[in-house]
Amino acid sequence: MTVVLHQWEISPFCQKVAKALSYKGIAFEAVNYNGALAAKVQGLSKVGKVPVLDINGLRIQDSTRIARYLDEAYPDAPRLYPDNALLKAQVELWEDWSDELLYFYEVYFRVNDPVALNAAVDVAMLGRPTYERMVMKPMLKTALKAMLYFQGLGRVSSEDVEAEFHRHLARIEVTLAATGWLVGESRTIADIAVATQLSEVIRTSQRMGPTILQHPRLAQWLKAQA
Repeated sequence: MTVVLHQWEISPFCQKVAKALSYKGIAFEAVNYNGALAAKVQGLSKVGKVPVLDINGLRIQDSTRIARYLDEAYPDAPRLYPDNALLKAQVELWEDWSDELLYFYEVYFRVNDPVALNAAVDVAMLGRPTYERMVMKPMLKTALKAMLYFQGLGRVSSEDVEAEFHRHLARIEVTLAATGWLVGESRTIADIAVATQLSEVIRTSQRMGPTILQHPRLAQWLKAQA
């Protein structure tokens, strides 16, 4: 069986799928569409975005749909979603919260900090010629700022954004006190989704990354998933 993950190196959603595959013990090949290669993503699926997982020619797009498919196709591997209906609902709430809200904080800290933006561009341009950076960096910055503006976070003061982010971190820290995981007694897609978003902040933001790691339970939780 051939499993190929079509991904953009800087995308936390692609990293989410890669970690889910690794957690389930599924060997895969990653194909990166960094730099100008991103133009080829449109041809991978009708949606025209990555991640796209190709399993023997069957292509699944969207990180959540991929995670659900993996549990269906590989039921004997560690489960990403609990069988218990209540726990599964809680896991899905955390996953959606991560994908639909926490993601925008990661984007905000990346695009509004020149150091973090440069670090993100370095990752996004891995394996690509230097001249592409001159074109891709302003395009990436403009696209991300527009996304934040229409989402709403881009119209909020930086003080308020950071204060709310600290509240989110405190909530995660409190939740982890129960079992060491976000839901139940073991790792789930909730942990993978949230940890991936926070890890991207740590990877590129020298200012906000240490803020995350100041929370002891959260730092230990992230280390356990590295």
